[in-house]
Amino acid sequence: MKPGTGEPASPTPGAEDESEKAGWFSRLRSGLSRTSSKLSEGVSSIFTKRKLDEEALEELEELLITADLGVSVAAKTTALLAEDKFDKEITDAEVRDALAGVITSILAPVERPLTINPGNRPHVILMTGVNGAGKTTTIGKLCAKYKAEGKKVMLAAGDTFR
Repeated sequence: MKPGTGEPASPTPGAEDESEKAGWFSRLRSGLSRTSSKLSEGVSSIFTKRKLDEEALEELEELLITADLGVSVAAKTTALLAEDKFDKEITDAEVRDALAGVITSILAPVERPLTINPGNRPHVILMTGVNGAGKTTTIGKLCAKYKAEGKKVMLAAGDTFR
């Protein structure tokens, strides 16, 4: 309220921007954690000291596909687990370890260092991927790394939400 008038006070300059930022960060945080939480909770609910049978493998494969890991990664993970643990009790930690191993084996052949030639400026890095894949986290880590190396960093958003 404006003092002595009974009228509502006008918003503080920038207050609306702050609430928009808070809302945007909340949506971003929520979106990034959704896939991770869904996958983690799903694996835990399927494998709590449960025997690894055909039904459990099908549930896991469906969960991995719906978590945007792709059909080939889901099939490879379930096949790996079936080879070693079929008809045995398995924990969610063992499933997570197997999943990490499969993803590592897929990425290892294409891994290479990111070298930046200081003579070619500006150096542009384009990040693409599905929601919840870790793009924002990776971008933040790259920015911190390059800032620590004394490089200048600029970011530009180019997705449908910005």
